[in-house]
Amino acid sequence: MLLLVLIVFGSSLSLRVSSKSINSIEEISYDVRPTTTLGPVHLSSSERYRVVQESKPVNEEFNISPFPERQNGYYSGGDEVQNSSSSLYYQSESKVLTFEAHHVYTTHVEDVFKVEGNLIFQSSYYYEQSFSGSLYSYSSDSSNRGALDFDFQGFWSRTTGRLCMVGTGYTYSKEGKLLHLAAVLKLNNLKQSSTINTLVTGTMDGLYAADEPNYFGQISLLMFPQVSYQYTKVSKLSTQGCPGGTDVPEKSSLSLSRTRTICNMFLGGASDFELEYGSGCASSKSCNPFGDGIGYLPQVMSLSMIQCSEDKLSLRFLIEFSNDNSMRYYRSSNFSTSLVGEGSWDARKNRLCIAACRIFDASSSLEKSHVGDCTTRLSLRFPAILSIRNTSTVVGEIWSEKPRNESGFFDRIAFRNTDRSSSGRIQLQGLKYEYTETDKVKKSCTKQKPKRNCRGQYPDGYSGDMGFHISNVKRSKERIVWGSSEPLAVGDQPYQRFPSLLPSSSLRPINYGNESDTSGRLLNISYKISITLRSLNLDAGLNPFNQSSNGYVEIKISAEGVYDSETGNLCMVGCRDLNSANTGSLSHSVDCEVLVDVQFPPLNSDRKGGIIRGSIRSMRETTDRLNFGPLDFSGRAYYRSWALESIWRMDFEMIMSVMSNTLAIVFVVLQIFHVRKNPGVGPFISLLMLVILALGHLIPLVLNLEAMFIQDSERSVWIRSGVWLEMNEVIIRVVTMVAFLLQIRLLMLSWTARCSDEKKKPLWIAEKRGLYVCFPVYIAGGLIAFVLKWRKNLVGTEWHSSYYDHEQVLLSGIRAYAGLILDAFLFPQILFNMFQNSREEALSRFFYIGITLVRLVPHGYDLYRAHNFLGIDDTYIYADPVADYYSTAWDFIIPVLGLFFAATIYMQQRFGGRCFLPQRFQESVIYEELPMASEDQFPQKSST
Repeated sequence: MLLLVLIVFGSSLSLRVSSKSINSIEEISYDVRPTTTLGPVHLSSSERYRVVQESKPVNEEFNISPFPERQNGYYSGGDEVQNSSSSLYYQSESKVLTFEAHHVYTTHVEDVFKVEGNLIFQSSYYYEQSFSGSLYSYSSDSSNRGALDFDFQGFWSRTTGRLCMVGTGYTYSKEGKLLHLAAVLKLNNLKQSSTINTLVTGTMDGLYAADEPNYFGQISLLMFPQVSYQYTKVSKLSTQGCPGGTDVPEKSSLSLSRTRTICNMFLGGASDFELEYGSGCASSKSCNPFGDGIGYLPQVMSLSMIQCSEDKLSLRFLIEFSNDNSMRYYRSSNFSTSLVGEGSWDARKNRLCIAACRIFDASSSLEKSHVGDCTTRLSLRFPAILSIRNTSTVVGEIWSEKPRNESGFFDRIAFRNTDRSSSGRIQLQGLKYEYTETDKVKKSCTKQKPKRNCRGQYPDGYSGDMGFHISNVKRSKERIVWGSSEPLAVGDQPYQRFPSLLPSSSLRPINYGNESDTSGRLLNISYKISITLRSLNLDAGLNPFNQSSNGYVEIKISAEGVYDSETGNLCMVGCRDLNSANTGSLSHSVDCEVLVDVQFPPLNSDRKGGIIRGSIRSMRETTDRLNFGPLDFSGRAYYRSWALESIWRMDFEMIMSVMSNTLAIVFVVLQIFHVRKNPGVGPFISLLMLVILALGHLIPLVLNLEAMFIQDSERSVWIRSGVWLEMNEVIIRVVTMVAFLLQIRLLMLSWTARCSDEKKKPLWIAEKRGLYVCFPVYIAGGLIAFVLKWRKNLVGTEWHSSYYDHEQVLLSGIRAYAGLILDAFLFPQILFNMFQNSREEALSRFFYIGITLVRLVPHGYDLYRAHNFLGIDDTYIYADPVADYYSTAWDFIIPVLGLFFAATIYMQQRFGGRCFLPQRFQESVIYEELPMASEDQFPQKSST
């Protein structure tokens, strides 16, 4: 047994060599020398002297290592120091790790190597998805939330396969305090070669006492070794042709090519499959691959690729089983219901054969895990023909090689890939779609006559405009949830969202009865539709088996029919998936008495009216138990031509934004010249008005400061095809910065002019009175606006209000209200003029009229945009609805109010600050100090 001294203090680890001769690894000894200021580490006497004798490293070894460059694995424990992701939507119980071996050195002891590396623990969803089942997309950036990184160094015996290392790391407590950690890592079974029965297991123990804040409990680890792996199980299966699997005709499965290997099909993360059990599985004890001890019948299987062979023909899997359909999003590794398998592609029968083994004793501690019972077999293939009843691109089966009467035997289980599965996303050559419901489509779909002058105005069936999201589903008067619809095939070819090839000659339109369609406007098409509904108060026909997942039921429909490119009408007959654990049927259970009708809007339609509308209806009798009430749905159309128009709109809005800020600069400069030309008018400018204008330029700079330094490449590429949108945004912000600085300059001029004259006390009094009026008005208006916006957002998010971020509602409401205050920037100046009763021409006409127009033009543009462009979230650059109140009503109220304020300023500067008040309020009492007259100046009285 390899023993080790526990050396961990700070960033330095000291090892001391014994003077004894080195004869074997058991004689190696290390001495612990505390050399750190991190505090005392409490070690028992048994822990202090576990390993003896150590050898100095000699040369770095590049061909020998216990691990590949990055070795993935799993762990349990460590909750005291693990900073798990706090994301509401992406919480994950799965705990994954990776070990990176940085340096390996030979030593004076034969087959003993010094190893340096780091071990990264992570429980975040994003981190797991970044390398789950693959070594190609992992990033070792441990700064992500949830990462815990330890730097280790120690020794590995190639003979015994044991590795012992010590290291340090750090984390943060819940209070945000930095905690230094120290640990010892011990791993077993790290040998020069491995097979399916080999598991790397071990522990990591903290070296601080239980009463220390740095303490953490034992962490157990499990890894699937990847160095010199030998495919011992599947090599026999490949020579025997996958015995026990169901044979299918050779032409019914697709073959793979050199560019589309079996490893390519499983890259990119875990692949999920739905399980289909044989009849009687609800009561039979021979259906569950893991027996009745787990308490449920698994519904979902996941294949995660561990490693691929060099010849790309064999690969290894971690095969997980779960009862949760959301396994892909909330994956939690449970090795008691997992298999480890190795597979090989059978090029003769075009299928993947997998030999799988159970993982035992992993529930209590991963350190005790071991592999056994390798009697489970899987077969997987890629169907060559899709149809309305079989839309899966990957199908397969699971069976047991044990005799029926032996413990652990289970009946054959079929599986098919889900829409969320990563496998099968690569389109294989030769995949076809076969239409089987042509006669029913002819009877159920009535041919519509095209409208006049509308020829060619609807989307082409081969374009990428045919897929859409369902944002509104109605049942009677009730609004229920969401869905999606995506073409599966156009003609007999699989649908490509952005096709680069011309339609094949086999894409032939269908004819209705004996009528010939010579125009070629009818096109065969197939769809996959998914709608998630509330299980509450659903028709029995929509939920015949009373299944529910968190209060929702997912309705899956595969449909085929015809699309009329001259009318925009899509009519299809659909098959509703009835597959359930309660059906107890191996065959795919479907209800093919469903009629789907969709109406696409014209390409030249009003953007506000660009709504795709449709309905899903049952063609069964009302007395049939599978009959359901009609479902009317709608979704917004996002045509490619509209997207191009949106890009043009964004370019135009950039120009408008630069122009408006440039004009604001010009008008402020003219006002500064006006103040310098007429020094006496400076004190008569409202300081509150100038502060509001300055903040109006400062707030966008603060909210978008990161855009000047951080480039969101994903958004840029999607919107501008690689042209950096942020560069244009930086130009906008530079102009905004100049306008802000000029506003500050104008504010300083007015402030200095008012403070320089001690006789300007009445001006400060007028300013204060204006503040006393403005603040209550602003506060009352803000409360009213906030309440209205809060209620509007709660109504708009009724079904998912528990997930709604109320903080975002508050911030967006404050920003929009700030825009409204900025629109009424002349209000403080009007009050100041009224209290001062001033008729000084404090504001240049170019300034107050020009700035007013700069603030009002966006509202006029918003009216134009609302009727001529399709709005996409996060693409508004000019007249951003988040930064002000924009609607048909506000776009009328705000311009009228702004023009009224500008006219009031004009009247005040011409006729006096109170010119619009009644006559008795217009004059102010002015007391003047008159000079004293002498007696000589008085007239003398004459006497008679």
